[in-house]
Amino acid sequence: MSNLLHEWKSQFQGYSRNILLFFWFNFVWNLGLGMFGLVYNLYVKSLGYDQTMVGSIVGMSSLAAAIILIPAGMMNDRFGPKRVISFGLLCVIASLTARSLIEGQHGMLVSSFLGGAALAVVSATILPFMANNSTPQQRVHLFSFNMALVMVANVVGIALGGALCDFFQFMIGLHEIHSMRITLLIGVGFAALGVVPMLMFEKSEQELASNSDRLPWRQIWKVHKTSLQVIGIFVLLGLLSSTAGGMIVPYLNVYFEDRFEASKTAIGIIVALGQAATAIAFLIGPMIVKRYGEVKSVVYLQLSSIPFLLITAFSSNFYLSSAGYLFRQALMNAANPFYNSIKMSYVHRSLRGLASSSGEAVFNLGWFLASPVSTGLVFRYGPYYGYAYAFCITAVVYTLISLLFLVFFGKNRYKPVEESN
Repeated sequence: MSNLLHEWKSQFQGYSRNILLFFWFNFVWNLGLGMFGLVYNLYVKSLGYDQTMVGSIVGMSSLAAAIILIPAGMMNDRFGPKRVISFGLLCVIASLTARSLIEGQHGMLVSSFLGGAALAVVSATILPFMANNSTPQQRVHLFSFNMALVMVANVVGIALGGALCDFFQFMIGLHEIHSMRITLLIGVGFAALGVVPMLMFEKSEQELASNSDRLPWRQIWKVHKTSLQVIGIFVLLGLLSSTAGGMIVPYLNVYFEDRFEASKTAIGIIVALGQAATAIAFLIGPMIVKRYGEVKSVVYLQLSSIPFLLITAFSSNFYLSSAGYLFRQALMNAANPFYNSIKMSYVHRSLRGLASSSGEAVFNLGWFLASPVSTGLVFRYGPYYGYAYAFCITAVVYTLISLLFLVFFGKNRYKPVEESN
């Protein structure tokens, strides 16, 4: 334990000012988004809409992100993350405010589309920003800590969101819709605090070097062929992963309500515990990498999450389903820092924005494709078999992804860019 703490202490001492400011930004940003994400699907249902409307809203947001992400990544490579994130952040705040107030079906779909596009602009800058402000030796720890920080922020936001909804409704006596709307607006307020550290970002040396390395589009394939091949592989794996995840992840809060009639506070606690378990897994993750390496760590963690996914799929016991959800959440997501570290290390720095945004684009495209399938299964087969079928499809695809990742990156077919220069 002391070795682990010493290792993390030495890492923090080496982080740049930009990275420390980024931690503050990401915490308040994700706290607000966590509150909003928990409550909004329940808010839509409280307005009288059915599950298919929830799926349509998720689909519109994901479609918008899929469309805008690659242009956003190219903007990041061209103009730098500070300008891009400033524009995106203001648009997100405006769109989330609109989503909190609009009740009409068409207005909700339009605001979800615009909100998804704005969120995509912000998310396209995250990985390139961290990669450009760190060394290859720092990235596994940096990406792990950042994701742990996001999980902790979500824990606070989700738990606070569920508790505030019940507080305003049952303690203050507000109508259910009004209690949720106030909670949504409070979440937007927390997210808006991210403007402060964001305005203090400075250009890094790697960002300046990336500008000098930029080539005309005609020459990129010739000079960076290997990096573009790696991007293509991650696009394929990302599309499979997002399609599988899109079957279940956006609807986990509704799953617990539909199958077990759980209260909003209970749902908030369960989802928050899942985020907390994942945060712990992120912090332990670098030790797993030391033993097995990045590639094998990704594969082992993803495969070990499948049995717990199936427990959640078929259990009729609230506590057993919750336990399965917690372990699946921690194990599956714990691999993400190593996955992202490989992506950023194996791609030239002038193409990191494209690598990040293309992955995010297919992630949202997958959610868009999966949302009508998942909600259709629940609508047709009910809250037990509908969710069970969706979870089983996800388990099969996740297994395939793990095996493909091992095939592509387990044989030293590609090398990190820093090692090959």
